[in-house]
Amino acid sequence: MAHHLIAALIPATATVHTIDAHLIRPMRLLARHLPIDGYRLGGQVTGAWDPSYQPHADPRNWRTCDTCRGTTRVGDTACPGCADTLVAGRRPGTVALWDYTDWAPYPGDIVALPRLLHPGWRFPPGRTPVAWVDAAGVVWLDTTHAVPAGTDTGATPPRLLHVFRDLLHEHRIPDPTAAPTRRMPRPVDWAVHQRRHPGRPWRPRNRFNPTDWSVAVIDAHS
Repeated sequence: MAHHLIAALIPATATVHTIDAHLIRPMRLLARHLPIDGYRLGGQVTGAWDPSYQPHADPRNWRTCDTCRGTTRVGDTACPGCADTLVAGRRPGTVALWDYTDWAPYPGDIVALPRLLHPGWRFPPGRTPVAWVDAAGVVWLDTTHAVPAGTDTGATPPRLLHVFRDLLHEHRIPDPTAAPTRRMPRPVDWAVHQRRHPGRPWRPRNRFNPTDWSVAVIDAHS
């Protein structure tokens, strides 16, 4: 099974509890370009953009040991199933879930868009996304071979920088169905509009505000 790290633009109001509803539309667009059979927030790359997070150290991903049922003993000997609790820093009598499908969703996999727009932003090594997806479509970032080859520097890919510029300059509309914000055009906007579309009435639209958006770390598998 192949796994693909996808960056998905979602509303800033999205949480780990509501993320599924926000992903339906952009991931449907991704499925038109990539034959995927499933996806989830984080998944196999849970904590990808937060090097301080380790799924196995998260108490939400611990379960009572089946071998000793949490007693830490099997007869007169220490339980071999959870003998590493002290070294791993877990509660006695617990084991870590190793299957990523059982991991609890991590809030850190929803990152505020302004963080990615900051000039100093770097993706952790090997964690640069292979594609960007929003309601406007899919952009492949030409990073597919860099990650396995070990040449991924973490710098924002040029194609992703282009996406950011288009968003900020409103050349890319992440939510075409949103109701437009009624505002009077600036004189320069009106002049350009009249030159490009003589006689066509002004149609206001939403101004793009980065603080209204977040980016989700998505594991899409095919």
